[in-house]
Parts: sequence; C-alpha cells; structure tokens
Amino acid sequence: MKKKALRGFTLIELLVVVLIIGILAAIAVPQYFKVVEKGKFAESMQWLSGLKGAQERYLAKNGTYASGAIAATTFDVNLGTMKYFTGSDLTQTTTPSWLLTLTRKTPTPAVYGAYVVTYIAPPGTISCSVQACTDDLLP
Repeated sequence: MKKKALRGFTLIELLVVVLIIGILAAIAVPQYFKVVEKGKFAESMQWLSGLKGAQERYLAKNGTYASGAIAATTFDVNLGTMKYFTGSDLTQTTTPSWLLTLTRKTPTPAVYGAYVVTYIAPPGTISCSVQACTDDLLP
C-alpha cells in the first residue's frame, strides 16, 4: 500500500511570502501617506489661489491690499473654509505686498508632522517649514 504524499507549504515558503509582503508594505505605506497629504495640501493651494485673485481685485478697488482677519465681507468672493488648514490674519509687509501663513490643523504621519506654509505676494513665494513638505508638496 502506497503512502499518500502530504500537500501543503513548508515553513520556509510561508516565511518567504511574509517577508515579501512586509517589504512591499514598507514601500507602499509611505507612498500612500504622501499621496493622501498631496490631496489635502491641494486644498490649501486652491484656497490660496482664490485669495490671490481676491487680493488683486481688492488692490485695484481700494489702492492697497487687505490686511487683518479674513472675513466673509472683506472680499468680493466667498473663499469658503479650509478643512485641513487654518489661515493666519493677512499681514502687509512692504507696500504693496502681503503675507499669509497656513497651518496644518491635525498633525500628519511622521513623514510631514505639523507644518506651516508661508505665502508672500507679490512675487508669490511659497515656503514650507518642513523639508519633506518642501520636497514633496510644493509646486
């Protein structure tokens, strides 16, 4: 009588599969967080784009850029509210120029942490307080 051969995976084969999955996860997870943060960062850039246009129209109408708290009645357009960032008060630097900082509301995973984006207009300089943010998110 022949003995039936047992079928299945050896421990080594299972360990190799687990190792491969671990390596793929180590590569994919940081890339996933980067893509998610780029999407959240895009919200701030779109909001900032609306603010730039509103500031230019305000300058044309009033001869100076708006400063202070950004109120719904300050500009000719509703800028809406940002979900992932908070904006500072508008600050006039040298005439005619203005500055705004956007702070990330909730800390992001370890890749970016809590970061602040600073915009100075004109000429339209954007900077970030964290190097990873500068490298990955800024246009």
